[in-house]
Amino acid sequence: MASGVGLALGILLAALLRAYFRASEPRMINVAASGPVVTPDSEGRLILEDEAVPGSDFYQFRAQLREAVRNRNAEFVNSIIPETGLGIGFSVPQTRENLNLDDPQARLWLMLEKAVAIGCSPVENPPPDNSDAVSEMWVCPNVADAFSRQVPPPNSADGVSWMMERVVVVGENVNVRSQPSLDSEAIATLSNEVVQVDRDRQLPQTFDPIDSWTAIRLGDDREGYVYNRYVYPPLDYRALFSKINGEWQLQAMPGGD
Repeated sequence: MASGVGLALGILLAALLRAYFRASEPRMINVAASGPVVTPDSEGRLILEDEAVPGSDFYQFRAQLREAVRNRNAEFVNSIIPETGLGIGFSVPQTRENLNLDDPQARLWLMLEKAVAIGCSPVENPPPDNSDAVSEMWVCPNVADAFSRQVPPPNSADGVSWMMERVVVVGENVNVRSQPSLDSEAIATLSNEVVQVDRDRQLPQTFDPIDSWTAIRLGDDREGYVYNRYVYPPLDYRALFSKINGEWQLQAMPGGD
């Protein structure tokens, strides 16, 4: 079942990416279930490993990008976006101007801030013969990969629906609040754990990837809220980076539920 979920996610992302890459032959991508099925640790926590090796080329690039995002360095981020634009979710590629990176609160800044804050994984993607030479591809974050391999759905469940109904709370001892407020009571803590989304209680205002809240239901049926900075839906947006002709580019941000 886990391999089926990974295949479904891979097919979904492949379909998204075919709209972004402009080549006569489609690029096939598989970013989920790329390894053997494993189980969470003894406390039920997801095992989230960063596969970027310290000192490696991608590791150094990501460090530069993290600093650029922290400082809202629009010049750096614009330099890694393809001239043809950046595809986000199911939309057509957006131009650099439309991404509005001069605004420190532009949505792309928030999406990148979360995407590169935790671990990343390499991606299998053999480049077409008639395209630029792609030597490496990475996806950040790699939560979807860990989720699909470690938390397979029961045989009776649809894999995509199973993913859409759950989120991973990433971090150590992240507070679950009784209300969507940092001043409200902490009723539990979670560490790299999967919980169910309670969409009936989801806040009606515009969703912010960081400065907002996700309504969840704990395993004992208690209701609470987790600050979105620590919430990673398995099918959420992720950043796909390619090294093309020796230069790193942000190729696309597929996903979104």
